[in-house]
Amino acid sequence: MGTFVCKNIYEFDYVALDEENNGDVYIYLKYDNQATLPGFGMFVYRVKAYPFQYLIPPEKFPKKIPCIVNKLIPSRFNPEQQELFPSLSQDRNWLLPQFYVPGFTYKFSVTGKDSTGKYILKDLDSGIDHYHYESATPLNIGDSLERIIQAINGSYLVLAENRFAALQGTGFRVGQKHRFTIRKNKFDEENRRFLQLVDKFRGFWHRFYLEDDEALPDSDDIELEIGEITKPGWLCLQYPGNRLADMQKIRQSEVTDFGREDDQREFKTSIVFPPDGSNAPDFNHQLRHNILRVIASFLNSSGGQLFIGVDDSGVVSGIEGDLPYLNQDETDEYNGQYSSTTDSYEQKINNAISKELGEFAGSLISTRFFKTNTEPGNSKEIPKVFCEITVKPASSPVYLHGSILIVRAGNSCRQLRNGDITSFVLDRMRNQHPLLQSTVPPPPAATLKLAENSSASELNGIVPLSPPPKETTVNWGHLSFFADGTRQFGKPVQDSDLVAAVQLIQKHRQSKYRLLQCYVSGNVNVVDELAKKVPATKNKRYKNSWNSSDQLAQVFACRVDDYLVIRSIDKEGAPRLKAIQVNEIGVHDNLTAQGNALLPESEAKVTGYQLVPERFSSFIYDIIAKGRYTGPGENATLVRVQDCLAFLEQQQKQKPKNKE
Repeated sequence: MGTFVCKNIYEFDYVALDEENNGDVYIYLKYDNQATLPGFGMFVYRVKAYPFQYLIPPEKFPKKIPCIVNKLIPSRFNPEQQELFPSLSQDRNWLLPQFYVPGFTYKFSVTGKDSTGKYILKDLDSGIDHYHYESATPLNIGDSLERIIQAINGSYLVLAENRFAALQGTGFRVGQKHRFTIRKNKFDEENRRFLQLVDKFRGFWHRFYLEDDEALPDSDDIELEIGEITKPGWLCLQYPGNRLADMQKIRQSEVTDFGREDDQREFKTSIVFPPDGSNAPDFNHQLRHNILRVIASFLNSSGGQLFIGVDDSGVVSGIEGDLPYLNQDETDEYNGQYSSTTDSYEQKINNAISKELGEFAGSLISTRFFKTNTEPGNSKEIPKVFCEITVKPASSPVYLHGSILIVRAGNSCRQLRNGDITSFVLDRMRNQHPLLQSTVPPPPAATLKLAENSSASELNGIVPLSPPPKETTVNWGHLSFFADGTRQFGKPVQDSDLVAAVQLIQKHRQSKYRLLQCYVSGNVNVVDELAKKVPATKNKRYKNSWNSSDQLAQVFACRVDDYLVIRSIDKEGAPRLKAIQVNEIGVHDNLTAQGNALLPESEAKVTGYQLVPERFSSFIYDIIAKGRYTGPGENATLVRVQDCLAFLEQQQKQKPKNKE
């Protein structure tokens, strides 16, 4: 009897992850400490990897990989040999929990139908195929859809259209008691303390807010009762037998018609009073800065809605408190002309928009007012008025105060600087990003008219164009760094203690180039004047060449306008990407300097660095604009992140050398 049986599952040892010449990536394995069976020549145990596994660093990769034997292959070198070689695939029962978390949202694409008429889906992040999906409405091949993981049922996913349906389908009911495992004691964005819980049977994550003076539970487990299931799909939890605390209802359920702040929705309580608790009116800070930053970010992104008179949790606070101060704005040229009406309130906002964002911005904005309804018989409840400002995306960049470019980043605003501005403007010009296109049809292109004495002339007919002459590259030498803290310049080396190396060309002598020493800790040391950092005598080692108290990962020679991409894994195990332009990193004169902490170890663990030339910055604009990208379940701003990842992977495969 052979070692392997078809359709059986075997546990292999992980060896390495490697890419083949055709671009496929495989996980190489061992079984009984052997990489193959005797008599099978070049055959080795391996299984095809999924895209999400590419980003797992070797030290984090699972040590055991359960695989199913799909078929058995005879030896072509010895046909009479009874032993057969296994063709493997990863066991889905083990694989799916590695990537999917119940209650989280994932994006799928329809790739086909099976024989029963059910749909076949492909996960756009992980690359994993899923089968037997039933849809209430017809779907077409190529359609994209977002679904919540309700449960992982063996080798299949149970999908729901929203979190509320997933909770109900999983069996959560009001009044039930459940035991939860406490994962962490954390603070949310408003610095409110909560317990991060997980239901050990269903895998759903939940929050349980604590009162300010409430002590932490003594054990890692806690029994709670479901007091309410909100429409957005959150459990409001309480101690068994207790009335659901108001704090749980307000902070966790947030059941309003507004939803939550995100990339296209934001709340502000006032155009007069900043959110610092001060009772002093400050239009310059609140209206002309805080309010207009939000509107500018919507104009420069995919549009959105700003609600004024609504607090951060979606509760209506009203704009009535602003009305007495509309004419107490000394910098407004229309001061004294406003009345306590919604019309004057709207005019106040429009005047600020026209002055600080421009008339074009004002044409893309509409304003409506709403009043809350009181419950019948409740004479003590006072209706409140709030304002809704709807912003359409602009077809060209809109600058706040004439010079500041703001974009939307999740539920916050981000000011672009330096090369980011150039990338953004080029991105708009090239019309590459679907979310950045205006919903208003662009005006027809104007015909170029040349003056009689113009230095340009119009080409007519078919005109052949010659490619530019090839640029010759003059080699300068290899700069190598060794484990004992030394460096050497000259010919390439293959010494066993080589840590990192970079090939330099004559252009690197110019002042626009920098040397980047990238460390495992997330520190990056940038030095200029490369000619002075190169040892005078070739092929000789020199001391004090890098910060040997850290671990040198990679070294680059690049232009000041290039981008450094940092790959990392955060504390929750999710992959992250961060892009920063080299000229934004502080320069040091010493090769042994600690450098700049671009990604502290307390935030994430660096897994690699990559250099992207400035001319390709528009392809990674989403990562630049967001600052970082985290993995599945995150609502990435300007959601073209998968294209960014694909471009970065392509650049890594090409491994360009000595190019600007």
